[in-house]
Amino acid sequence: MPAAQTALTTSLHSEIDPAIVRRIRMPRAADSTDKLAETLRKVGNTIAPVWPLQDYVAVNPYLGLADRPFLNARRFLRVFSDCETLMPLDYYRTEFQRGHFTKSDISAALNELHEAGFDGAGELCTDDVTALLGGESGSEKTKIDARCVNALSEIVDRYSGSDWTGIIRDEVGRFCAAHYDNGQAAWRSPWKNLPLFQAWRSAATVDRQVEILGLKGFRGFVSALPHTPVPAIEVLLKKLMVPERLWEAFLLCQAFTVPGWAAWTRYQARKTENQGEGIADLAGLVAMRLAYDVAVAELEDFAVDWTSIADYRSELLTVPVSESEPDALPRFVLLRASEIAYRNRFLDGIEAAVREDAKKRSTSHPSSKRNTLALAQMVFCIDVRSEAFRRSIESVSDRVETYGFAGFFGLPIQYVPVDATSGSNQVPALISPSITVHEGVDSADGRATAKLAGRRTLRRMLAAAWKAFQSSAVSCFGFVETSGLLYGAKLIRRSLPDVVRSNPDSDQRPGPVLCGLHQQGLTTSRQADLAESMLRGIGLTDRYARLVVFCGHASQTENNPLQAGLDCGACGGHSGEPNARLAAKLLNQKSVRRKLAERGLEIPEETHFAAAVHNTASDQLTFFDLQLLPATHRDDLRELTEFAEVATSLSRAERMARLAADTPDVVLRRTTDWSEVRPEWGLAGNAAFVAAPRSVTRSVNLGGRCFLHSYDIRQDPEFAVLEQIMTAPLIVAHWINMQYYASTVDNRHFGSGDKTIHNVVGRIGIHSGNGGDLMTGLPFQSLHDGTDFQHEPLRLLVIIAAPRQAIASIIRRHDVLRNLVANDWLHVVSIDEGSFFRFAAGYSGREWAELKAHPREVH
Repeated sequence: MPAAQTALTTSLHSEIDPAIVRRIRMPRAADSTDKLAETLRKVGNTIAPVWPLQDYVAVNPYLGLADRPFLNARRFLRVFSDCETLMPLDYYRTEFQRGHFTKSDISAALNELHEAGFDGAGELCTDDVTALLGGESGSEKTKIDARCVNALSEIVDRYSGSDWTGIIRDEVGRFCAAHYDNGQAAWRSPWKNLPLFQAWRSAATVDRQVEILGLKGFRGFVSALPHTPVPAIEVLLKKLMVPERLWEAFLLCQAFTVPGWAAWTRYQARKTENQGEGIADLAGLVAMRLAYDVAVAELEDFAVDWTSIADYRSELLTVPVSESEPDALPRFVLLRASEIAYRNRFLDGIEAAVREDAKKRSTSHPSSKRNTLALAQMVFCIDVRSEAFRRSIESVSDRVETYGFAGFFGLPIQYVPVDATSGSNQVPALISPSITVHEGVDSADGRATAKLAGRRTLRRMLAAAWKAFQSSAVSCFGFVETSGLLYGAKLIRRSLPDVVRSNPDSDQRPGPVLCGLHQQGLTTSRQADLAESMLRGIGLTDRYARLVVFCGHASQTENNPLQAGLDCGACGGHSGEPNARLAAKLLNQKSVRRKLAERGLEIPEETHFAAAVHNTASDQLTFFDLQLLPATHRDDLRELTEFAEVATSLSRAERMARLAADTPDVVLRRTTDWSEVRPEWGLAGNAAFVAAPRSVTRSVNLGGRCFLHSYDIRQDPEFAVLEQIMTAPLIVAHWINMQYYASTVDNRHFGSGDKTIHNVVGRIGIHSGNGGDLMTGLPFQSLHDGTDFQHEPLRLLVIIAAPRQAIASIIRRHDVLRNLVANDWLHVVSIDEGSFFRFAAGYSGREWAELKAHPREVH
């Protein structure tokens, strides 16, 4: 330090209190660190989590962008990534030629956007957009250089022809797969117990692989980094001289080069946020990725003009979208036109039923007439695959009524198998279980359950030993030579057509038991609370049939790592069987019924609650706990079973065309064929959520595209049930809708590619191929049949039979709902006094706009 500067500093210190000096000096480093921590929180909040394979559930990949308008979110994503949120013009051109939407739908879309004051909508006219659809395929010009923030490895690759980005992705993926492995790997990572970044740093200082690939001196480079992620990121950003105003975009860019692993670290954050470590793993991942980026830049002696990039970013986020990407606005208009076409078809189909229902309800009360003909009331999950089965069984007999309710039946349980200490969370991803329910066998002395546990434990030990032998060195050659023929026979047997496995002993199958609930504080009164909430949520408060059946659902597939995605999303990606059986047992308890009666819910003695599971791959319905069925109800169940068998045949026949199956046997074969990439279509095609009495939709074939939730405003004068529906099942349906939407419009970033090259990694997720990034969304085969898309990417249409003001009030009270509606992530329609109204807050000062019937244009 020069002498003059030293003297000046000494003079200042002598005149200013040292404590003040500390207050002046310290905030500089602290402010920078706090700023970085806040930036990392923003990065984390932008990234949606992905659940492990055993609990694989649908997640909205745009979850962190919902506070932005839909098209603005697209522009934000494309600042730092190549992500897409709109289908190409070629797709809409084909849809237009097929008549799926028409010129009048385009005109209506432009009118709605113009009324909303949408930027640029006034510059387009219907003929302009239609002309684009009449052009040659692939002739449109899209500005693809709108992205301004890139990883440095991407820039180097672009100009040198290298593949550092791919190498880095593989290196990050290789380490993350080992670090997060859940028992698949034969050799455990020695650093597995360390936090992600510290574990990687320990490994990277001794691993020579990336140096062999050309990144010289990387081990020494990593050794010089701080030992924790946030300080390491700060050092790396300073090395690159990235200005603070670009930190968020640049770090998001780093994360989006490995979006699958970023989503996995976001899932880890959900488990640690309560301990104040919400960004730990994500920060570690970003620090890892950034370290490779800086090392590549130093190796290539590469520098960046950050000022120009920052200016370009600012300009990109402010100029009209029509200037930055000329075809984005027309494509957005065409998306809206497709949605309006679907909305009009849907509303036209139910219009007569809505008007008839309004007349009846204005002159009657729900309990004014008892339905003495009802044989059974069947409560199905709102899952879209239930719609066809409900419609089928209703067509078989008018003595069967069906209801829709979230498939976990309002029971927030963790279900623990008899031979385990922990179990599966049988609840939607949005909530956590508050009750632990154990599997067992209903018996007086508990010996049956103990015997079952012993058998299960023995099988598990034998399976573990067999796996250890298969992976051991001594089995590598001898085992294959001696058992090859046996495995060949097994492979042939699994390749041949087979019938779906039945469950003849379903009445003796182990299931949830009620013992142990009181020890958790779940008294009879609290059990009655659960039962009451369930019944009121369904709308089952009187007119009980002799049989009330809770129908959970599950799928049946072979060799499918993503099977949980075909099971019940409301049950955390598991079968709804435990929830259905527990619900029935709760409501059959006399003590619970007495409590309910005190609260005005009187269940007749002749009403028995039963449980069943709908297999969505085979359309079979299986009943459980038949040993608990009173003798007086056996004929009733026999009759209902016959109706269900006919409904199964009808549902299979309806699905045959979509599955390209010539016979019902082909539909069944898919469920047991280990080589089948399309065992069923899952929730492909989902497009609408309806909260209304079944009478509104019962007469219409909704094509298995709708989440159907029962709701009757006459039983909900305070709109408390409506609020529950709009803040829970509706949000879950939106997540599912957005997962299918994103996987369709951008399968590369938000899907999982070709299912035939999937490999399970660490028992937590899948790779496409033998390494790289973690895949997060749906495979191409779940969306496309090889010729056409089986999922039409539309934002969710929400139709609610309730007064407009009640709906609007609920939306205003909940930020999540308000963002989704105001920012066009979904569309809300009210059925009010026999008419339809579109929620249009901000549209020319109106909150609601009436929707009139639109005669379909001949295309």
